[in-house]
Amino acid sequence: MDRLFLATLGLALAAAPAAALAQRTDDNATTSAEDAFGTSIGGEQIGIYNPNYVRGFSAAEAGNIRLDGLYIDQQASFSDRLIGGLQMRVGLSAQGYPFPAPTGIAEYDLRKPGAKRLLSVSGRLGPFGSKVLELDGQLPITDRLSIGAGYGLVSDRNHTGGAAEYRTAALIARWEPVDGVEVMPFWSRIGIADEELSPLLLTAGDFLPPRLERVKRIGQKWATSEGETINAGLTTTMKRGDWTLKAGAFRSVLELDRSHTQLFLDVRPDGTADEVVIAEPGRRLASTSGEVRLSRRFAEGPRLHTLHLSIKGRDRARIYGGSREIYVGNHSIEDPVDFPEPVSDFGPQTRDAVRQWTAGVAYEGRWKDVGEVSFGLQKTDYSKRVLGPGLPVITTTDAPLLLNATAAFYVSPSLALYGSYTEGLEESPVAPGHAVNRDEAPPAIRTRQVDAGLRWSITPAIRLVAGVFEVTKPFYSLDGARLFRQLGDVRHRGAEFSLSGQIAPGLTAIAGTALIDATLSGDAVESGLVGKKPLASFGRLSTAVLDYRPTFVPAVSVDLVVESTSDRVASVDGKLVIPARAIASLGGRYRFKLGKAPATLRLQLANIGNKYGWANGSSGVYLYNLPRRLTATLTTDLG
Repeated sequence: MDRLFLATLGLALAAAPAAALAQRTDDNATTSAEDAFGTSIGGEQIGIYNPNYVRGFSAAEAGNIRLDGLYIDQQASFSDRLIGGLQMRVGLSAQGYPFPAPTGIAEYDLRKPGAKRLLSVSGRLGPFGSKVLELDGQLPITDRLSIGAGYGLVSDRNHTGGAAEYRTAALIARWEPVDGVEVMPFWSRIGIADEELSPLLLTAGDFLPPRLERVKRIGQKWATSEGETINAGLTTTMKRGDWTLKAGAFRSVLELDRSHTQLFLDVRPDGTADEVVIAEPGRRLASTSGEVRLSRRFAEGPRLHTLHLSIKGRDRARIYGGSREIYVGNHSIEDPVDFPEPVSDFGPQTRDAVRQWTAGVAYEGRWKDVGEVSFGLQKTDYSKRVLGPGLPVITTTDAPLLLNATAAFYVSPSLALYGSYTEGLEESPVAPGHAVNRDEAPPAIRTRQVDAGLRWSITPAIRLVAGVFEVTKPFYSLDGARLFRQLGDVRHRGAEFSLSGQIAPGLTAIAGTALIDATLSGDAVESGLVGKKPLASFGRLSTAVLDYRPTFVPAVSVDLVVESTSDRVASVDGKLVIPARAIASLGGRYRFKLGKAPATLRLQLANIGNKYGWANGSSGVYLYNLPRRLTATLTTDLG
């Protein structure tokens, strides 16, 4: 990989032509962010939320993913060769959707081929010895047809000493057969080889694991995963006068031919544990999904009315299970045991299938300088069939009527107040790797969200968003027998704040905080099986980002990121906590020319103080944080 990486990067950079169109060299999540709630571009992510954490929940697990504004039942990770950016939508920003969802929305945007030739080449070194080469190109075929392609070689090294090899590829076309019509077919793949996932630790009592050396492999080298992910589909947009039709059909597949989970159970204060590897004969998750939405606008003086009709659905099938537990032995975690890989005798696997159709109608009304209001009603039909080995087919169904309503009032040209109510039928979390029913997905759950707040443009360049929210859902976790099941209900009440904008010439600031009070209720709480506060919950999450590009040295910019959390709950009684911590990272960009092609050198030193700490999951597992690390990325745009 070393020689291939350096040779390919060198040849690509040496081939820089005379003219170029800047694209990836201008990627900057901070200067592109609308707010502090979560933005990702060019592999760089900032903000307090991400697809796996929104207001204390996971938008990805809930199924609240949108691709170019359309519903997709995502089963496989998106490739950066396919995706141009990500924006987390909560509060007022989520009201732009005719059918919002509890837990917020993770909105991904496709890379759209443009009208000029371009080849972007990016090479990255680090962290931990990782090497990455990425090629992204676009080529106009006619004035109405452009194609784009991307390819990536990733030799990854993670913070627990594991390694992985990935190959990423994507193809996408943008065709405008006539004015007002856009058709975009796409295909992407991630090939996974020798993927060593981070080991998970589970302690023998109410205490934190002992401090371990980071970036040191502590598991079995053969406990790897191999397979592929594929995301493909077609999006279409048609505009005719006041009519707009948006449609998308998608196929998302995760297929592993080989899969292992590395566990250290009953971790003791002296650093010893029972090492267990869960081996399974692979798994397959595949879904066909999509949405068709027809919208009609009606103008009435200063008022604009829009009606939406939507049909969306999915057909998902999963094959999983048949796993085998391999007991390696009891030993010191930091003294790895070289255990030969046994021949696994796998059991039969479980199959489940989900079919869901949802029809909705929504109204949006906007009154210039006064406010806006929307109402939505969705009727969904959900069914799930589970066929376990030697068991009768289990079928569950649900057909709720879901309501959403939003309103915003413009107090002044710079101040808006908003409120919303949203009901949803969402996917429940999947049983974690150390559960006895690992990978099992319970039926969909009914959820509810209420929020309100304000958006204030302090100056034309600086904006404040503040809000309060309450989200309620059924709560799933492990019981005393490591069985993943519903243990009650959970309610998250909180407040969130975002301040963003250019506070001085060349100085962009993004600051955000989420305050969350998570509370459990139900029989499991009353019996003492779980506490009133869910494991891994914390009361505060904050981030602050500064990006400074001096007007007198425009080729250079520096950035500072500070992220902090309050104490995390680590025991049922809430007395054991993971201490609060703050992590600072420092970076910079240098913009220059390679020949006549624009180029950017990006350096980032993360976790400057090399702070050590633990993260935990709602099922009780622990994983230490990333240490200090340096990453260098060189990107050029060849036209």
